[in-house]
Amino acid sequence: MLLDTNALFLPVRSGFPLEAEIARLRPEGRVRVPTSVRGELDRLVARNAPGAAAARALAQRFPALPAVGRGDAAVLRAAVQQKASVVTADRALRERLRQQGVPVLYPRDRHRLELFDPAPAPRGPPAPRRPRHG
Repeated sequence: MLLDTNALFLPVRSGFPLEAEIARLRPEGRVRVPTSVRGELDRLVARNAPGAAAARALAQRFPALPAVGRGDAAVLRAAVQQKASVVTADRALRERLRQQGVPVLYPRDRHRLELFDPAPAPRGPPAPRRPRHG
């Protein structure tokens, strides 16, 4: 489970229960922050962007995942390579992740994440067919 930059801003800006929602949808998930996201947060802190220091502090609570590059491309590449889900509020990134078959958790409202998982749900064996009479 990878956190995008804007996902780390959700709890800071609106009190979104990010960790609780991740635990609800993916209790087995191991949350990590790509190094590209940490770098972006560092740049935002240096520019005194509102909420950036708090978002960076939240990011520090999770292990780092080495990611090459910057921005959405680095998050997408890391997710595909690690076969990881991504938490993001970025619609454009969400669509790019979907196109690559990456599961995405995104805010549905002020207090809930929704999961898009492209993997088909497991199904039981097919029902036996009845012979046709007639």
